Amino acid sequence: MSKEEYLRGLEEALKGEVPGSVIRDNLNYYNSYLSQEISKGRTMEDIISEIGEPRIVARTIIDSCEAAGETEDGYGSYEDTGFGDSRYDDSRYDDGRYSSSKRQTTGEFHYIDLNKWYWKLLAIVLLFLVIFVVFQIVGGIFLILMRFAGPILLAVLLIWFIRGLRQ
Repeated sequence: MSKEEYLRGLEEALKGEVPGSVIRDNLNYYNSYLSQEISKGRTMEDIISEIGEPRIVARTIIDSCEAAGETEDGYGSYEDTGFGDSRYDDSRYDDGRYSSSKRQTTGEFHYIDLNKWYWKLLAIVLLFLVIFVVFQIVGGIFLILMRFAGPILLAVLLIWFIRGLRQ
């Protein structure tokens, strides 16, 4: 795995999970760190075995951002930071964020992380709501049947009694 592939994998794992500023800061840090270690003569395999795969590093960053209460703000792109061609250009930033001329809207897939506590709570509430509705429907059916149970039972007993008298 090359340095660019590692950084691209890290960005993909972070995209949509943490603010763009966190993505930029971490990509900048790991770009610098990887460059220093490679210049010392280390291989990417050695470095990756020390710091971990991009998804593992990203999970640590995401967990620390969640603990700090930071959320995804929609900024941050590996291509926009210039890491793809190993350059970093501060002129690309406006007010700490990407300039609007550099951001292009594409058909990127954005997913919702359903592993948050409030999504789990919503799922539990919906499950209880469905169970409640099912019991209400079944209970309503039994109530209707109970209204007719007396006359039906009486009719069955009369038929049984009349057949008993004929024999």
